[in-house]
Amino acid sequence: MPYYDLYCGNCDKEFETRATIEDKMERRIPCPECGSLDLKTIYNSAPAYLKSGKEQMQKCPNSKTCGSGGCRWAG
Repeated sequence: MPYYDLYCGNCDKEFETRATIEDKMERRIPCPECGSLDLKTIYNSAPAYLKSGKEQMQKCPNSKTCGSGGCRWAG
């Protein structure tokens, strides 16, 4: 089961929870603070890892399919 970062519009609480995709899609995850189902997903960016100048960076072979276009990865 994946983890989700969620925001409750009813009580203004942010929290992380582990739930099935079906529970999230069917809005069956309650806020732990108030029980509301009025939740929105918080999209956090992934952590960035920088390489030293000595290590060569290559163009990501998936950049056309992942949509980033300028994605960088260590080969």
